[in-house]
Amino acid sequence: MKKIIFSLFVALSSISVVQAADADAGKAKSGTCSACHGVNGVSASPMFPNLAGQNDVYIIKQLKDFKSGARINATMAPMAANLSETDMADLAAYFSSLPSAIEQAAASNSAGTSSSAVPAAAGNVDIVTSTPAAALYAGNVAAGQTKAAACAACHGEDGNSLIPMYPSLAGQSANYIAKQLADFKSGNRNNGIMAGMVAGLTQEDMNDLAAYFAVQSTKVGTGETNEVGHKLYLGGDSAKGITACVACHGVTGKGMKQAAFPSLTGQSQEYLTTQLNSFREGSRGNDNNGIMRNIAIKLSDADIKAVTQYITSLK
Repeated sequence: MKKIIFSLFVALSSISVVQAADADAGKAKSGTCSACHGVNGVSASPMFPNLAGQNDVYIIKQLKDFKSGARINATMAPMAANLSETDMADLAAYFSSLPSAIEQAAASNSAGTSSSAVPAAAGNVDIVTSTPAAALYAGNVAAGQTKAAACAACHGEDGNSLIPMYPSLAGQSANYIAKQLADFKSGNRNNGIMAGMVAGLTQEDMNDLAAYFAVQSTKVGTGETNEVGHKLYLGGDSAKGITACVACHGVTGKGMKQAAFPSLTGQSQEYLTTQLNSFREGSRGNDNNGIMRNIAIKLSDADIKAVTQYITSLK
């Protein structure tokens, strides 16, 4: 009898949380989820589940289980670690409100959606076939090229840095670059040099710079591979609770543009090491939901050396 009463209590609690959920807030919070589960809750990869049209109570339960460890998954554990009950309820409300994968496919077929209807973008930028290019780039590429002259000394004229301590920006997703610039300006990301550089930038300036660098060609990695780093990048380390890098940054390190997960290809080992150390010690904390901090804190110096060496070999 006690077990039955407890189960009813849990069920009623879940229902009350669901009723108070905000689907619009969930949509805003879902950017982190889109890399694996798709922008509209329909995953492009068979290894990740579709969330669109899923039962909201079920989604909440799974997120709670990932957070508590009742359900074990190296990728989802750090994703759920910093989610509050409100966050979980909002995400569940959003995904449950979306048409299912079957319904979305049917709607797409009836509308005659075709990738040929999508305008091509300059450079090597990936275009999501369901999204017009204009929606991906809020800025003006030509204007960004003019404004990028101030960036060339550290990041290179075409966004490919020749100085190992500075990141390459070429081919990086526009929304990621714009976010970093805004974070430098607000102080959410601390850097003495960048704080001065962004102080006078408007949001339009940031969008223009982001658009320009996003359409530049990334130079391929020239570093030597590393077998330990290869295993960490592709498989993580379940014993340490380390999520595989591939979940957010992709097999070739190109990142997930729609989710603003950055491209790692072409970055120097020095820069990558600095950023992982910064996340690990907490001096950098502008990662969504603490994803990188939760991963980096579990990495040893040897892990960081191995995985950054492997990343420099990605083409």
